[in-house]
Amino acid sequence: MKKPHPFSLHDFNSLAQLRDELALQAHLFKAEAKDRWELAEQRWDELQNQVHAARESIDKSSFEVASATQLLFETLRDSYSDLRQALKR
Repeated sequence: MKKPHPFSLHDFNSLAQLRDELALQAHLFKAEAKDRWELAEQRWDELQNQVHAARESIDKSSFEVASATQLLFETLRDSYSDLRQALKR
């Protein structure tokens, strides 16, 4: 099984900045975008928990934590990109 390429702390910080920008626009969201936002926020909470767990177990190099965290990061990044596109419409 191929080991996933982990995202960097810079990637995490960029994602956090995008999240903060979108949070400022939350009051302008249409109902559909608001639902997407709430789902993205649930994923954000999961990602924060997994990043915390990954930091705690960094010496253990857990493949499962890294894989799950990478997948969640990518899913959340895509969710935020979709929201950004929805707001431009």
